[in-house]
Amino acid sequence: MNIREIYVILILFFVSAAPTMAQNYEQAQLLQDAYLQHSTEKLYEFFDNWAAAVRSNEKEAPNPYVAEAHKVFAAFYQPLYTIDGSKHLALYKHKPYFIVQSSLHEILQAEKIFSKPEEIDSFMVASIYREFPNDTSLQNHWIKEVRSYKIGPAYDSYDFPRFARIPTTKLDSAIEFRPPVSFKGKKVVYLTQDYVELLDDFLNDTHIDLGEEDIMQPAYSSDNSQLRHEFFNKAALIFYGHWGGYWQYETYPQAYKIIFNKEMDRAIVTFRFVYEGGKVILEKQDGKWKIVDACFTWIE
Repeated sequence: MNIREIYVILILFFVSAAPTMAQNYEQAQLLQDAYLQHSTEKLYEFFDNWAAAVRSNEKEAPNPYVAEAHKVFAAFYQPLYTIDGSKHLALYKHKPYFIVQSSLHEILQAEKIFSKPEEIDSFMVASIYREFPNDTSLQNHWIKEVRSYKIGPAYDSYDFPRFARIPTTKLDSAIEFRPPVSFKGKKVVYLTQDYVELLDDFLNDTHIDLGEEDIMQPAYSSDNSQLRHEFFNKAALIFYGHWGGYWQYETYPQAYKIIFNKEMDRAIVTFRFVYEGGKVILEKQDGKWKIVDACFTWIE
């Protein structure tokens, strides 16, 4: 490639990027003005512009797995309810905007996905028999150990990975993923990398370090960052990162990966909810995805 060709490519890049760059600058300035003027109206205008500029990309899904993952996410994503959908959750009730993730780490396919406790129990017992085919005492020991824990589909490979060796195959990864979700009385915006950088610049990173005041105390925003954080929360609730040095912008729960079975009628979503996370099991019933089991399995 000669100098002329490189020059032409650079010109084309800057011409195509110019509208986005200008829009980002205008949005950054609008957010700054909103804060300096204590204007909730301008803050909402910032979010409305964001919502209009970045839409769902469900119709652009590159393969059937990503297409189906959009539908799974729409059934899984319930910011107004507890993770299993059983109870109302006050956390986001009064926030007019939800910030939804715009990427998915990976989509996998598993040999088996269980949706009933008796299925995982049967599988685990069979796995133990295979592990110790000629040792009845060890068989009985591990069966007792397995059953002494809460056994359910969402607990399988976390409590006893030794006996839950379920092979998986990667179907897709690093997916641009903006699922079509909507909620009465709320507006949805998608957290693209451009907006992550814009918000990072606006909020800055002044904070109290993890454990500085108490051994159980997570890091939290302070000083000017805290003031900006409180103002931003008038529109959408965000959290400062538990370990410090970053912000958590997504309106939770956030899906990390989605695992399908071969028949594509069961799915696992691994998720984060603020400073903890776990798994949700979904099953396709009458053509629609439904949550059938959920649990938290880790905490920071």
